[in-house]
Amino acid sequence: MAKRKARNTLGFGFDPAQSPHHFAVETKRDSGDITIVERFVWEEAPEAGDATPAPSPKASLDAYRWARVSPTVAEVFNTRLRVAGLATANWGGITQLAPHLGKELTLLAWAVEDADPTLLPSMLANWVGLAPEERWWLYSTINATSGHAEHGRDRGWRKAIKIAFAENPIAAAAPSALLSEAPVLAAKRQGRRRAAATLPSDEADQLKLF
Repeated sequence: MAKRKARNTLGFGFDPAQSPHHFAVETKRDSGDITIVERFVWEEAPEAGDATPAPSPKASLDAYRWARVSPTVAEVFNTRLRVAGLATANWGGITQLAPHLGKELTLLAWAVEDADPTLLPSMLANWVGLAPEERWWLYSTINATSGHAEHGRDRGWRKAIKIAFAENPIAAAAPSALLSEAPVLAAKRQGRRRAAATLPSDEADQLKLF
């Protein structure tokens, strides 16, 4: 049986050979503040035509909030990358992310961007508690009306997700709840298949890894 060739990825799961579409976390050297940008061209590829969308800033976080959430985000993403047989990553000056991971990070940033620091642990725990496809759905819903880094920060679904994530996270399941683990996992697999059917081909392929 032939051994599957390892994929060469950059940052958190970004494969330029699969698609130039990706997200990037850009860190300011002077302040440590970050901006999450959606990009549609890989900078090392040949120059794109005028029809290619310009990079789109999606969210910004100050250095304090970023320091509070980034280690957990890296741990969550790296766990999934290991399972998928892909290289792990750390945050740097500019860190690329595969589109599906960039959307999940942007969702968290939208929730915590103006949050009271005392609420950050609960907000992060609620984000961790969501399945990837749930994060994608919430991202797509918010992005449709208020997906800019600055505009629409306090309206509609973007405002609602701040309130929802600030609620106390659901307590860990009791041991007896593990009896229902099998049907829950089956439902999640079915949800992933439904989600993949609605995604662009490159993201659907990545979804199969998770």
